[in-house]
Amino acid sequence: MDAIHQGAIEVERIAILLAALTAAAVSLPASQDFDALITPFVEAHCVKCHGERKQKGDIRLDILDRDFSKGENAILWQDVSDMLITGDMPPEEEVRPPMGDVSQIIKAIDTELRSAAASMNERGRIALRRLSHSALDNTVKDLLGIDLLLSKNLPADPDLEGFNSLAVTLDANPEMVLKLQNNANTIAKLAIASGEDIREKRSYSIGTIGHGHNVEEGREFVTTSSSRDRKHTMWPKDFFVPQDGLYRIRVDGFARDYRTDLEEQGIEYTYLRENYEQSLKKRDRKPNDEPRLVSIIAIQASEARHMDAASVPGRRVGYFYIGNEMDSQYVDVRLNKGENIMVHYAAAAILNQSPTAVVEGEERLVADLLHVKSITVSGPEIETWPPPARQQLLGASDTVPNNVEERIGDFLFRAFRRPVPKNTLQSFNLLYQTGLDQGLTEQESMGNVIEGVLTSPRFLFNYDKGDGKDVWALASRLSYFLWNSMPDNTLIKLAENDQLQKPRVLRKQTARMLKDPKTQRFIEDFTAQWLGLKDIELMRPDPKLYEDYDPLLESLMRQESETFFQEVLEKNLPITSFLDSDFITINERLAKHYQIEGVDGSEFRKVALPKDNPRGGLLGQASILKITSDGTRTSPVVRGVWILENILGDPPSPPPADVMPIEPDVRGTKTIFDMLSRHREIETCADCHRSIDPWGFGLEHFDAIGVYRSQYRNGQSVYAKGSVPNGSFDGIADMKRVLLNRSDQFARALTEKLFTYALGHPLSFQERLIADDIAKANSQKGGGFKDLIIAICESPLFRGEIQSTQVAQN
Repeated sequence: MDAIHQGAIEVERIAILLAALTAAAVSLPASQDFDALITPFVEAHCVKCHGERKQKGDIRLDILDRDFSKGENAILWQDVSDMLITGDMPPEEEVRPPMGDVSQIIKAIDTELRSAAASMNERGRIALRRLSHSALDNTVKDLLGIDLLLSKNLPADPDLEGFNSLAVTLDANPEMVLKLQNNANTIAKLAIASGEDIREKRSYSIGTIGHGHNVEEGREFVTTSSSRDRKHTMWPKDFFVPQDGLYRIRVDGFARDYRTDLEEQGIEYTYLRENYEQSLKKRDRKPNDEPRLVSIIAIQASEARHMDAASVPGRRVGYFYIGNEMDSQYVDVRLNKGENIMVHYAAAAILNQSPTAVVEGEERLVADLLHVKSITVSGPEIETWPPPARQQLLGASDTVPNNVEERIGDFLFRAFRRPVPKNTLQSFNLLYQTGLDQGLTEQESMGNVIEGVLTSPRFLFNYDKGDGKDVWALASRLSYFLWNSMPDNTLIKLAENDQLQKPRVLRKQTARMLKDPKTQRFIEDFTAQWLGLKDIELMRPDPKLYEDYDPLLESLMRQESETFFQEVLEKNLPITSFLDSDFITINERLAKHYQIEGVDGSEFRKVALPKDNPRGGLLGQASILKITSDGTRTSPVVRGVWILENILGDPPSPPPADVMPIEPDVRGTKTIFDMLSRHREIETCADCHRSIDPWGFGLEHFDAIGVYRSQYRNGQSVYAKGSVPNGSFDGIADMKRVLLNRSDQFARALTEKLFTYALGHPLSFQERLIADDIAKANSQKGGGFKDLIIAICESPLFRGEIQSTQVAQN
């Protein structure tokens, strides 16, 4: 039977199951009734794999405690229900129970879960938590109006279940506090600065562009021909970064291969070096209409000089593509005080000596060349001068206002995101006055106040205990969910007037916030965690196998997923768009990567897909395909686990500790399917791999950087078949149809991920019931993705008002 017919049968099966559940075919008010129903079902269909002799997945159902008031038991029974709903249990090779029996068991488990949740009578578990690194940095920017990183050099936020913003992992250990104090001191000095505006825009051209000895100056352009070392780089002479911050680097110029130009014109050229004459003319080259990669490297200002045979030093902080006609390209980079930058032609060949040739009697560089007319450095990025915090606390002039204490109070109110206790206000006023008494200037003393604010627990932590009456906690919960930053003045005013918790007001504010540009922070932070985009820089592809891959393409891959997410959100599209869509959001470079014609320019835009194109939805995006590969080859196991965890919300058990890794195929004669067969033959591995591998094989037509392929490098045909409960497929198109038949499961998984991110903790079984009800209601009324987020923000669980007694009523 083909996948389409199986999909139709699956749709019918789910429809029958849902109808049976909706009709509440069974009513079980007492646990005794549950035992009477569940015991024979388990004995008939479950104990063979989950009984005394065998416990697949380390689960034994015949003695699984049926006391649902214990959270760990409730979670296990909830997982059992999920597997029955999706058809993962019992396995297909076993005798399948009648659909009516299955629906009865699912309804019985659901009834027991809701009854237990009601009897536990607990509020949601919203907990006080430290701001994540990204939230800290966004809050500093919104509070102070300067773009400096409070998170600079801090230990990484720990990861739990894909999230690095959960209360249980976000502490403030001594190492973090020490580094944070140093960062706060640096930020405070700039935030309160006055005097001459440090923001500058400096342009450099012939004569003021420094360069290595293998770079040539012409009348208009500085030209380089190699990416080998610093002899081939250029930099702005005598530039010195005045202050840590964000700077814009603009380069005016173009890049093209002079060999191609000469040969097309029929002009002969002869290299001065014999080895270049023998090799360089024959070397592969890029077409001149293909943009070239340029990198910006941060170095210490003292290092901006020529050095023989020295590798390119410093930090690569930014990249851009430059075309073959005169153009202006820029990139925003983060620089430290005392640094300069180097322009490095990353796309050029690695040549040790200059490729000088005789052309019509003249000596010229003949190779793939970057011609730079000017370099412009602008920054640091600061909203106004003097900085906003300076103006708020001490005014814009040199005259200190007479209401400094009142200004400090207003500043603390914004920084701490709620009314400030009187003793706290007194402490900060005393800190300011003590500084003056000790001979500090007003600016220096106020710098101490700002530094104290940035290191205060009231700034670092959201004091949110899930109290539905705490409007200030609600304002912060909403803003850190949708903006990953502090509440704005509108939210503060509504909280001040005790209006924010009103349903109509909350809904209106949620809709307003989702239209604000700051929603981009939510998009970037949530996709980094949900989809794993934060890990895209790990496992760099082997350059010998993937020559077209570069760091800028990697960045564009991530941007594609973010702009796609943004499109689904802004247009309120169905959440099934994440599973499959008739469009993608790409720019010219990604269009080339995907072999899609007619897309020009660096701007991302919505592009319609033909029906037979495999790219629609998340699973055709290079970012997802890259992070689920190992840099040399694809990994059906990693990809299968990714789908189970992030799309279906059904993470597999971790592998046993004694399982040997897959042996590499050094001869290149085996397919990945053959290599994985060993795991399928080991009993302790087979069960999990039966559920993992098929999903991964469905993506095998995409290589490790997301390029579509029909064959492996060894010439064998790609194996992209899979069979899962209630569906089979051959290739990505078929697999998407199977996933669309599980759209309810995806809706539950996505809603639970959103709630986890919003509340800052993994959901309890009571909270999962509420999240699943919201997902179901949104699907039933045909709601889109924006509708789902609004429903989350309106929910009593998000507002901190829910009690478990309300679960059973949903």
